[in-house]
Amino acid sequence: MSCERTPDDQIGEALLIGVIKDQVKNVTSEGSVPLVDLPEPNPITNARDQRLVNQIAETIRVIGDRLDQDPRFNDMIDGLGRVADKSCFWKLVESVFSDEQINWGRIIVLFYSIGKLSAKMVLARLPAVFSDILSLSLDFFRKKLLEWICNMGGWINSISELARFSIERFCPSSISTISSSVALGLVFLTGALLGAVIVWRLNRFN
Repeated sequence: MSCERTPDDQIGEALLIGVIKDQVKNVTSEGSVPLVDLPEPNPITNARDQRLVNQIAETIRVIGDRLDQDPRFNDMIDGLGRVADKSCFWKLVESVFSDEQINWGRIIVLFYSIGKLSAKMVLARLPAVFSDILSLSLDFFRKKLLEWICNMGGWINSISELARFSIERFCPSSISTISSSVALGLVFLTGALLGAVIVWRLNRFN
């Protein structure tokens, strides 16, 4: 099943690029210009899809805030950052998808981890590696994740699934005991997001 150039493709691209840009901005001083070309996703003209991007992006921030509090996660990202070439992306993928099983939680955590890893490359002044990670990430999303997302009913269905997200269910062995506060934070957040999804669905058919 091919899903290229669909709203789900655009949403995924916008989410991934958005996470990378957020993380790069976090590690650059205010007013400074990053030593990399920060990409711009293709514009999403559908207002409902843009609201969905904003809602999922907020979910990613909640997950990321909890992951950042765990030293094991940070140790993993630091270790990958020391690889300092594009192979660090594949090591990250192998870590998150160690058993080759895809679920919404793993996709979201992969996106956030890519953002963290990209920021490491900016701090290390490695713009070529940054570009490689960006290109590999988008390619991996479209070739390995997009069909699964489409088969699951699209990004809109990620929110209800993430309400039941458990960090211990998705994590690779290296970070399998990350605090369950991630799940608790998501339950709190997705309560509000589920209401937004209901409104989104109603508006979609009006």
